[in-house]
Amino acid sequence: MTNNRDLFTQELNQLLRDPNVQQMKKYAQHGGTNTLSHSTKVALASFDLAEKLGWKINEEELARGAILHDYYLYDIRAEGLSPYRHGTSHPKLAAEKAGQDFELTDKEKNIIRGHMWPLTLLSPPRSREAALVCMADKYVAFREMVLRKY
Repeated sequence: MTNNRDLFTQELNQLLRDPNVQQMKKYAQHGGTNTLSHSTKVALASFDLAEKLGWKINEEELARGAILHDYYLYDIRAEGLSPYRHGTSHPKLAAEKAGQDFELTDKEKNIIRGHMWPLTLLSPPRSREAALVCMADKYVAFREMVLRKY
């Protein structure tokens, strides 16, 4: 059974046009990118991974959770956070901010809260969509930071 790429792409494109989501361009991430570019790559990688694994997913919730997983809207350096502190605190903050600006399902909240697991030990991914974003986030971050690709 294949997932509906058109449904996923439609939801992704709708989110990318949202002015709140567009704010994510202002915040640097992983050296040479910004949070919106990073989150878009994570969303696409998550969907591709679902296809490769043959996992049936909710395309809309995957797109929303993936795009909003880093919706914390602050400059990490200006906040004075260590990488560890940012890593452990931003999923909760991103979920709170996204919940203020968007109507989120419980699954979408968990995708956002669980994407840094196991660093955020008490917030594990609880769905296929959340596991996909958690894995894709690490893959994309590795490519951005270590391989300097993307």
